Amino acid sequence: MSLYDYCCACTYLSENADYNGKYWCSTKGEDHYASDPKCYSFCEAYSRSRSAMENMYDNSVGHSGSGCYLTTIMCKILNYPDNNYYLNTLRKFRDNVMKTNHKYIPLLLTYDMVGPMIAYNLENDKDRLEIAQIFFNNYITKSVAAIEEEKNETAINIYKAMTEELANRYNINMNVIYPDIKNIDYENLGHAKIKKKLLEK
Repeated sequence: MSLYDYCCACTYLSENADYNGKYWCSTKGEDHYASDPKCYSFCEAYSRSRSAMENMYDNSVGHSGSGCYLTTIMCKILNYPDNNYYLNTLRKFRDNVMKTNHKYIPLLLTYDMVGPMIAYNLENDKDRLEIAQIFFNNYITKSVAAIEEEKNETAINIYKAMTEELANRYNINMNVIYPDIKNIDYENLGHAKIKKKLLEK
């Protein structure tokens, strides 16, 4: 993935942001985050410098917050509070189990890259309520149950299957180009916040 997979590289997106970190899209006639995934109307802005794209992208990421699709399902669609039991259990598992084991780093990096794209598409899906309920029942609750039983690999496999199914639904490429280890932001690893330094040049 690269910056050219996002609105910041589209000629239809204005380079002037509003106070919410959104930019005017002339083809859709509405404001968008520069960090939104590109749409079917995307047209590369050849005259826009990489530094301008990076600034637009960073500005939008700073305003839009997390792109965690789990939070999108639980809080934005199903109206659970952000500190609900399921999300708190998954967050503790990420911090105490996954982030402490190097074999899970690629999985967390993949989540950081594709999670925001899944969240964006899911939030804008006309069937989002039905989809969120299905994924909550079939994946989130089962993953949490596995964590409670200390079946770590089972919990991770359930999560991986959920991510792959959602990525397939929205035609999101799961082949992530991983950065050098020196570029990994371990503090925010697995938070679904794409940093521009993780994006392919």
